[in-house]
Amino acid sequence: MTRYRMTPAPRLVLDRAKRESLDPIDRVAERYEHLTLENLRSRFAPPAEPATAAPEPAAGPEDSAAPEMPDTDRTRHMARVFSPDAIAEARELLGAGGKTDSKRDAATLARSSAALDRASRDGGWRSVPWAGPMEIADPFSGMGPQFANFQEVIAHVRQQWTLARHARCAGAARIDPILLVGTPGVGKSYFAAAIADRIGERLSIFSAGGAQDAMQLCGTDARWSNARTGIVFDLLAMGDSAAPILVIDELDKLSPESGGNRDTPINTLLDLFESDSARHYRDMSLQLEMDASRIIVVCTANERERISPPLLSRLTEFYIKAPSLEQRRLILGGYLAEFLVSHECPETLTLDEASAEAAVAAPDLDIRELLRMVRVGFASALANESDRVTLAPPQRGAAKRRIGFT
Repeated sequence: MTRYRMTPAPRLVLDRAKRESLDPIDRVAERYEHLTLENLRSRFAPPAEPATAAPEPAAGPEDSAAPEMPDTDRTRHMARVFSPDAIAEARELLGAGGKTDSKRDAATLARSSAALDRASRDGGWRSVPWAGPMEIADPFSGMGPQFANFQEVIAHVRQQWTLARHARCAGAARIDPILLVGTPGVGKSYFAAAIADRIGERLSIFSAGGAQDAMQLCGTDARWSNARTGIVFDLLAMGDSAAPILVIDELDKLSPESGGNRDTPINTLLDLFESDSARHYRDMSLQLEMDASRIIVVCTANERERISPPLLSRLTEFYIKAPSLEQRRLILGGYLAEFLVSHECPETLTLDEASAEAAVAAPDLDIRELLRMVRVGFASALANESDRVTLAPPQRGAAKRRIGFT
């Protein structure tokens, strides 16, 4: 009996007119396929470069109009992330800086202006995944078998999603930030990526380990000659959603004592985790205020005792156990399907199931090492023009290396 199918299931993406003619159940099913495929494309394809070489004309308050739809329809399906007034103020400060600060070269000013152009798209409005003409009632259905050790988390996120769908105004809802605690290799980051895949959202990862300042999150100071925007701004400005996913990896690696300095990641995360302060989140490179309150934050940690208490008080915690043997089989099967969608492989290529079964049955082999073995196995088979993918056992002590998924 074949456990792991090496041919990805065919996917059908319909245009909007055809989708609207579908039966509601078929429409939801097709929507899942569409989101999954688009997410895989965005995850594995090189990101498109922003058009900074020939940016669009600078948008001021008068020409940054929102999409042509009544305000009632817009607020039902979207949320305003960047206000025209805030963008106009940032442009004014940018222009003043360009005249008085010789350290800010033309390239930096052009980059900042292009960033403001991206923020002002659609009048600063962004869609929310839990509302709209093509609502997804429950994008988390079907996650149970593969993520049985995440059942408590799935149930919580599903409840939050249901509550958000019942909001009278889409912009009034949010998914509260969560913390996944567990030993290395239980699949915490893999689960976060699966959530993004299910709801079709952009995902970005901030590695807290070794972070000494907040610049990666909220941008470098505007007075710097090479000022650059932060992760939070980039997620909201470059995407079309008000609720992308931000993974804070290894939150326990942030020193609690670092909270005494205003420019540390802890203080920036405190602002982001609290809905009231997140509504007025500021990117330092542009001096631009934005509404980041709907970003879906997923934090991971190995030891909760090392996390700053103020951060813990703003997070809903879940302890994640190691996956069972059957769960590991399902994780491997799901990863194989993703790999085949994202790579061109010969149809004759098959998986050596004996080596795959031995890998998932190894008690000391964590999930990240298992997935690394898949990549190495495919790379070896393609390089040697072999028709069989073999999952070779890791070298002695390899399962202890802390790389990849946590």
